[in-house]
Amino acid sequence: MALLTDGNPNDTEELRVYETAILSVADVEMIDLNAKLGLATEEVADEVLDILLDHTRAYAPQSNIRRTIGVSDVAVTPQLKRWQSVHTLEIVYRDAFNNQLNDRYKPKWDEYRELSREAREQTARFGIGLVLSPIPRAGVPILSVVSGTTPATTYYVRVSWVSAAAQEGSPSDMTAFSTTDGNLLTAQAAQPPAIATGWNVYIGLTDSTVTLQNSTPIPVGQTFTLPSSGLVNGRPPGDGQTPDVYVTGGRMLRRG
Repeated sequence: MALLTDGNPNDTEELRVYETAILSVADVEMIDLNAKLGLATEEVADEVLDILLDHTRAYAPQSNIRRTIGVSDVAVTPQLKRWQSVHTLEIVYRDAFNNQLNDRYKPKWDEYRELSREAREQTARFGIGLVLSPIPRAGVPILSVVSGTTPATTYYVRVSWVSAAAQEGSPSDMTAFSTTDGNLLTAQAAQPPAIATGWNVYIGLTDSTVTLQNSTPIPVGQTFTLPSSGLVNGRPPGDGQTPDVYVTGGRMLRRG
């Protein structure tokens, strides 16, 4: 699972699972869906922090720690992902209604406002998933070439950070890079978080076939060079860390 601070839990295509006409509505009403996704993430994050703070007394040391780390250790569970999606749709239809006071959008606004409220309650009941040693999502890698013997090729690349405990964060966005004849692809993960001791690189010839290319994590600061023998058929990238504990009902419940 990705961390809540890794970026928006949903994209515009995932919103269409709930509302097939959402792209048309946004186009007609000139609503920036990506901006609304970001706003919904911020508002959900504030609500999550409020739930977490409610489980510590104002004078308790844990409360001060929570205020410092915010939601940086919160994993995006299925419940939280659904909450962010329906809350985004609530915001979109609220704006669509308020743009022209068009009554045809009011029922949708009311519907998603209620769904958002229910999703918040469900998330709180199920529990806020926390990762004890969170690893941030990796940024896009630095890609280049060195002299070699391979033909010109277009590669698709993702990278992820790995901790000393062999935990892996969410992979970066996909990056496409084309080499020229007689060159080998090189990759380097940039701006490592403090917890990272290494990184993984996933490469493929299409965006749906990227697989792990290193047998052990590459040390932070080192560059990976694709060998002249070509790609290996490793495992596909994961989607980040799973919660170690859940905060629910005033208690910390350990996973499993």
